[in-house]
Amino acid sequence: MFPRPSFFGNAKLNFAENLLFPSSNPDEDSYAVIEANEEGRNYVTWKELRERVRQCTVAMRKLGVKQGDRVAGYVANHCNALVAMLASTAIGALWTAISPDTGAHAVLDRVKQIGPVVLFSDNAVAYNGKVHEVQGKLRDITRELPQLKVCVVFETIASHDIDLGQIPVANGTACSHSSFVQSVTDEKRLDFVQLPSDHPVYILYSSGTTGKPKCIVHGSIGTLIRKLYFLLVCFLISV
Repeated sequence: MFPRPSFFGNAKLNFAENLLFPSSNPDEDSYAVIEANEEGRNYVTWKELRERVRQCTVAMRKLGVKQGDRVAGYVANHCNALVAMLASTAIGALWTAISPDTGAHAVLDRVKQIGPVVLFSDNAVAYNGKVHEVQGKLRDITRELPQLKVCVVFETIASHDIDLGQIPVANGTACSHSSFVQSVTDEKRLDFVQLPSDHPVYILYSSGTTGKPKCIVHGSIGTLIRKLYFLLVCFLISV
């Protein structure tokens, strides 16, 4: 439909705030995330999740990340990826993510179009009991991103070392996630930028089977309504 109509034109909201502080007001010590991987399960409370998002948000703001900037993840489906997404959208930045088992060329076909200023990455990938290296691919990706300010590497596989000095960053450096947030002080609050209801939050991509992948942008209110729909469906099925 063109021109696209504007829904809830006078409303302001923040996508991350709606997810981190839902109207159901859950007990902060109850579990917000149950993360399952090949090694077992990790449990993250609402209090812990909010604090991790706060630290990441403050660190990105300190770097100069602002509303409308793009933040990319070369990450698997885990809680740190969720934290990076929530921190990005709290600021009003746009989030995009690609699985770390994707080759560098396919990643660049996507992220070069959006010019991310921050790239989050896993240090390696565990699959079927084996650890798979990503450093070579990560190096090839970062050297082609001229707007990049930092590459933040999650210590996803604790036993795996990565040489951060071999990761080129055009306008900064590569660092571990722990060092990225270590300078964050307790007095900095978790603030949410209030934005128009259709402000973009996610950038997804077409398959790329008929040329380079096309960017597909998802807005705040539509994505929130869709998440609510899935929650209601899951609840109805469970009862």
